[in-house]
Amino acid sequence: MKRLLSGLIIGLLSQISIATAADSTLLFGINDGTAGQEGFAQIQARYQLLADYLSKPLKKTIKVESSQNLKSSSENLKKARYDLFFSKPSNVAAKAMKDQNYDLVAAAKGAFTVQFIVNKDSPLKKPEDARGKRFVFAKGTFMEKAGLATLRELKLAPAPEQTQYTKFQEAIAFMVEKKFADVGVVAPLVAKDWEKKGGRTLFESKKLPFWSIIAAPSMPPEDVTKVREALINMENTEEGKKVLEKIGVKGFVTGNKQEYLDLLTWLGS
Repeated sequence: MKRLLSGLIIGLLSQISIATAADSTLLFGINDGTAGQEGFAQIQARYQLLADYLSKPLKKTIKVESSQNLKSSSENLKKARYDLFFSKPSNVAAKAMKDQNYDLVAAAKGAFTVQFIVNKDSPLKKPEDARGKRFVFAKGTFMEKAGLATLRELKLAPAPEQTQYTKFQEAIAFMVEKKFADVGVVAPLVAKDWEKKGGRTLFESKKLPFWSIIAAPSMPPEDVTKVREALINMENTEEGKKVLEKIGVKGFVTGNKQEYLDLLTWLGS
């Protein structure tokens, strides 16, 4: 009887141990945007460095799940599947904050702008010159939404027949270069490469909220605070600096949740 009871206790303790281990593992969702053609394994490896860095103050294992599919990320956020989520498309994180009550943990330093590029020999010199011209966007991206919002604000919204779409932003530069389109709508990094090759940026959008890390409402407030403090302190440690360089972020600040909510209104979403 004692042996049976002992076995039951050991089995129960094993189940508790397994459950505790499972509870200590957090899922860190990543959406790195759809601007480039980088492979899944590369994105996973880069952000696992950030996950490992944040796991130390939390004393929990953090598993990374990356995606460049905005629809998939949005669905997973609706289900509160992610404990933490890093989003380059600011509207994805903003919508989760608004609709699923995710908490803004920290924002990347800086601001985001949408760039409107033209050929170096383009006759277009100012935003108003782009009225009635052919625009090309990366379909379904934040750049498309923010680009159209900017054009609406400037009263330059193109008609359907003046609008073209590609999958990747690299193709936008090609279409402008070959004069299949007059104006390309791209992210700052793409515009920077374009300018290095001799192209021009005609104008840019207003400054918009930058990339952010958000936490599910189920995450304990003390854990959210630990993650926030670790992120903000990254630029002050050698390990943190290396991780920041890998993920292309200068540093993190507390951020302002209202700015993200205002962004959704501006985008019309």
